[in-house]
Amino acid sequence: MSPINRNPNPVDEHDLRSVALRQEFVDSVGCRVLLLTGQFPFLFIGEILEVVTDYLRLDVQTTQIAQLENRTWLLHIDTIAAFYIEKPGEPPIPDLQ
Repeated sequence: MSPINRNPNPVDEHDLRSVALRQEFVDSVGCRVLLLTGQFPFLFIGEILEVVTDYLRLDVQTTQIAQLENRTWLLHIDTIAAFYIEKPGEPPIPDLQ
């Protein structure tokens, strides 16, 4: 064991992040979400339909490209850079048409 890492059971921060994000999305099935990704298309607004392993199934209502809207998308949770989930009592996601 390296003198720098004295923890005999190191925790993988990526795994912790993935588990926490997955649980947040599972708890939010049926809610609207705004997602930003690092690759094209960069913006998704839609309803969370379900979480399948580490993929988010989303009914996409809005993206930057109209031809990609009104479809079901599967997004890998690791590709999500930032998100906002619309919850009761919180500011709504605006309709961008």
